[in-house]
Amino acid sequence: MALISQAGSNSDELIHTIADGYKAAKPLPPLDPAIRMPEALRVQAKLVDLLKPRLGPVVGYKIGLITKEAQARNKTAAPVRGVLLKAMLFSDNAELAASYGAQLSLEVDMGVVVKDEGVNDATTLAELIPHLSDLVCFIELTDSFTAPRQPMNAALLTAVNVYARAGIIGQRRPLTRALVDAIPRMRILLLDDARRVLFDVPRLDMQPLTNIAWLVAELKKAGTPLKEGDFISLGSPAPMQPVVAGRRVTLRYEGLPGGPMTATVKIR
Repeated sequence: MALISQAGSNSDELIHTIADGYKAAKPLPPLDPAIRMPEALRVQAKLVDLLKPRLGPVVGYKIGLITKEAQARNKTAAPVRGVLLKAMLFSDNAELAASYGAQLSLEVDMGVVVKDEGVNDATTLAELIPHLSDLVCFIELTDSFTAPRQPMNAALLTAVNVYARAGIIGQRRPLTRALVDAIPRMRILLLDDARRVLFDVPRLDMQPLTNIAWLVAELKKAGTPLKEGDFISLGSPAPMQPVVAGRRVTLRYEGLPGGPMTATVKIR
């Protein structure tokens, strides 16, 4: 295994190897998971810089490992964060090839848009809400482009930018207090073109918006505070779902004020 945390030119060479594997949508060679979070964040930053010429500027962030089960599998007690670049985000009803990544999976996700930079002073959910403009129905397509059977942990996942590859921006709705209060009770469905249920979260039973306060604190420490218009992917409450070529799928939120919200992607 290559040691991702080693110092010097070998480390830089390995970061280029990760970037090249990402660009080519090919699995990486095995990586030694012995890396600590501070170094993982430095690797991520260098990786993102190498991807910017192809994928554009930073337009937001993703929060991963939002459930206790996912955190336990990755040997952590906290979420992780990744960076979203402009060309990673697609409009509703986008079509993407199954080969768009090395190993694509679909996440039933959720997003919000930052209204103003006052969000960087918020520490509670009540303080956050006035500084967020919209709730977004969001499908994320993650790419597990590490080697098959790669031992993973939170730091290594962070180093490879939390598998960020693509996301579908679906319907948006102004974020009101009533909408926020309804989120833990909402139902999340993943449907195919025949409206068959592929996956069902009957009741969310969590409030993913609370993790934004964690993200705010992390980004302030890094000197990269949130900006007006930034998009935040709040993570998935459910296991990753398989991507099937030739299938169109719709993510549907039910039980929210204003009626259902949807996002659709076609995998070709």
